[in-house]
Amino acid sequence: MATASSANASNLTGTLRRSLLIKVISKPAPSREDVNTVIELTASKVVESLQAQSMTLYLVEGGEIAFKQVYYSPTLWGTDTDKEMSFKETARKLLLLKLPAGTGNVGKVIQTGEPMFFSGKGSDAASLKNMNVGFEVNSMLTVPLKTNIVIGAIQVLNKEPAAGTGGQFTTKDLSVLREVAEYSSTLIQRMLDPKYQLSADDTAKFIAKFTELPLITKIEDVEIEEKLVEITGDAIIRREGIFPCKKTGADTVSVLMTNPLDYAKREAFQQATELTIDEVKVIPASLLETLLKKFFKDASSAKKAESTDVDLDEVTDMIGNAYAEGSTSEVKASDLESEDSAPIIQLTNRIIEDAYISGASDIHIEPMEKDLLVRYRIDGVCAEKLRLPKQVANAMVTRLKIMCNLDISERRLPQDGRIVFKKYTKKNIDIDLRVATGPMNHGEKIVMRILDKQKSTLPLPMLGFSEENLTKYRECVRQPYGMILHCGPTGSGKSMTLYSALGEVNTPDVNIQTAEDPIEYTLAGINQMQMNRQIGLTFERALRCYLRMDPDIILVGEIRDKETAQIACEAALTGHLLVSTLHTNDAPSTVSRMGEMGIEPFNISASLVCVCAQRLLRRVCKNCKTKYVAEGREHEILKKALGEDGPFEIFKPAPGGCHICGGSGYKGRVGIHELMVNCEQIVEAINKEVEVADLKRVCMKNGMKTLHQDSMLKVKMGLTTMEDALGNVPPDLIL
Repeated sequence: MATASSANASNLTGTLRRSLLIKVISKPAPSREDVNTVIELTASKVVESLQAQSMTLYLVEGGEIAFKQVYYSPTLWGTDTDKEMSFKETARKLLLLKLPAGTGNVGKVIQTGEPMFFSGKGSDAASLKNMNVGFEVNSMLTVPLKTNIVIGAIQVLNKEPAAGTGGQFTTKDLSVLREVAEYSSTLIQRMLDPKYQLSADDTAKFIAKFTELPLITKIEDVEIEEKLVEITGDAIIRREGIFPCKKTGADTVSVLMTNPLDYAKREAFQQATELTIDEVKVIPASLLETLLKKFFKDASSAKKAESTDVDLDEVTDMIGNAYAEGSTSEVKASDLESEDSAPIIQLTNRIIEDAYISGASDIHIEPMEKDLLVRYRIDGVCAEKLRLPKQVANAMVTRLKIMCNLDISERRLPQDGRIVFKKYTKKNIDIDLRVATGPMNHGEKIVMRILDKQKSTLPLPMLGFSEENLTKYRECVRQPYGMILHCGPTGSGKSMTLYSALGEVNTPDVNIQTAEDPIEYTLAGINQMQMNRQIGLTFERALRCYLRMDPDIILVGEIRDKETAQIACEAALTGHLLVSTLHTNDAPSTVSRMGEMGIEPFNISASLVCVCAQRLLRRVCKNCKTKYVAEGREHEILKKALGEDGPFEIFKPAPGGCHICGGSGYKGRVGIHELMVNCEQIVEAINKEVEVADLKRVCMKNGMKTLHQDSMLKVKMGLTTMEDALGNVPPDLIL
């Protein structure tokens, strides 16, 4: 390390140190770079904690003592630039130097493994005068970096004048330095020796010190509210690695975490529990497992196939044995009633649980010519999970139909159903599944959409709206009447945006009523109605009912037919704010779609407040993304879409990804939006029944940014990649 970087050690911000800490601890196989990271972390902590004028960190290399970090305080040279350059040159030379083993005070400390504390006022004052370091030494502390062996040492000279101790260190300073050396040495040793295992306690101790959070090492040291743990549930605690201790307020909670710097886990926990994390304490992974065993005895003692950490291999092997190649055995419907009656039931449950824990939005059960394919859709992309013997297909479809209460004898027509999964599992996994079956050429295919009832809505600013669009959209949802429509394909985030919008205007003085199929999220203070076409409860009928129930805001899950569209327009024109969804490609196409349903243009233009088209793009992984300058066609696309010239510094996923993104290079998703807000010019164009392309031009002249333009903005902001943006939304032809 050069002295310039050494001098910066004390100036490292807390945020930078934390990001470096995440980088080091999360790596299963640390690199040589990580050694330097830990050394820099340690040096910055020593300088800050002790207010030292000089700090040197040594490591033993090949029987010699190597200088690894040298720091000199600016107070040693003041305004003398020549002296400053002299200190920097000295540090540069020292970092290239190695001393024979046993040399000086540092050599003695490394040999004996015992610290040294010399004070200018003590019996060792004379020895300090002989230290040729370029300045007068008044006090010295030297401690070993020791694990099972001594791997180096840390030496500090003189306390800063501003500390008010006359440049003298104290016994308290010695204790602090020994403590820093103790937990840092174990981490450095882990970097240097791949065979050296860092214990859970050492990891927790290191994290606690650098995050300055309390460390819990015994169950007795923390107060735990058993009811809170029970309500939170085994599934959430294990999935997020966060153990709730006690409530600190009406909706705030104190928690235990092995890594409090994992903010993605914290956010997921808060969404799932609707509790805000108010206080965090660090806990070793081993103690977290002990707590889980104590509070969830049934889960820990259950057989492996019943554990929350879902392992499909064992159940798949059972299936393989039951359906050996060439077997023609069939499973009767009566054999699929109890989970303990057949391996196929356990397999079906394990697939659903595994998909839920993996963060999948959909499960695809697809019969192929020779086998049964199971795929999950995660972050918008389908990926194969496992292949099963073809003989499993009928039994699994039958089991899922029984769970949905569908007709198991009907295999020629599509069917729709719903699974309340809590009825079929002993675990605390409260999800519903929207199920669709259909006859394919090799058998019936089933697709299940996972609706997580423990998941809460997100605030509007977290949905990916640009600042301009967010301001406009918030003005629209606060209108007293009119129609707000969201369009986009299935899985584009329309429902989440609608729920978030209702959350912004949901106050005790507003009557909000929804008609949904299905109810995806349960919202406090809002009247929600589940549609049921089998008994005639349709969107049309629900809307007619709501108009007689004094509503202020009505949400209709989807406008599918002429009758629903007409009643929706009537509601919007008679003093109600109506929000709903349609399936169209972009915002201007929604007007054409409403016209195709038989709605008169003047009714559309009079009732419409805004149309929001949206898609979800994959977020490029923050941990492994790489920056580059857009050139050629990419530069031209950005320039044309954003209306500005570069250079544009954008990102792409690293080849092979990392452990955080599972090797995909992407983690999570972000929304892009095309917001068409009604105005005089748009009303005129709608009434004239202009073509969709012409209407789009009118909208763009009045400030609408297209989906493509918003996707390029997300690329410029470093949220997604050019590849994913163009793969979802092609460039606009009319730009």
